[in-house]
Amino acid sequence: MSQPIKKTVTVRLLSTIKHPDTAAETFDIQTTGELTIKGEQPYLVYEEMQNEKTVKTTVKLNSDSALILRSGGVKMRLPFVQGERQTGSYDPGYGVMMITTNTKQLNFEDGHFRVEYELLINEEIAGTYTLELIYTEAD
Repeated sequence: MSQPIKKTVTVRLLSTIKHPDTAAETFDIQTTGELTIKGEQPYLVYEEMQNEKTVKTTVKLNSDSALILRSGGVKMRLPFVQGERQTGSYDPGYGVMMITTNTKQLNFEDGHFRVEYELLINEEIAGTYTLELIYTEAD
């Protein structure tokens, strides 16, 4: 069995959040991360600050499904399967809530991942999200 391949990458995170009855918010974050390839499976790991807490994010990248795991200041499990609803979880620190992702669009090609989804809490749409990750090998 071959060893995983690890590369330091520059990550650009573009996200748009649209909550019902509010204007869309857009975030553009640049950070450094690590791309690990285990077999054929790429994983992208990076850290970001949210509300003055460090959040470690791991993204399992694929062209027809993906999984985002967050730990640290926020604990979250967001599964994505194109055209399907998936159950995930969100723990802001005072208890775990079950959440649902309804993936509208999912694209992954080397260096570029994009997902559009609705986030549902108790079967109600809490928001519509677009997340784009663009990563390049760091110099």
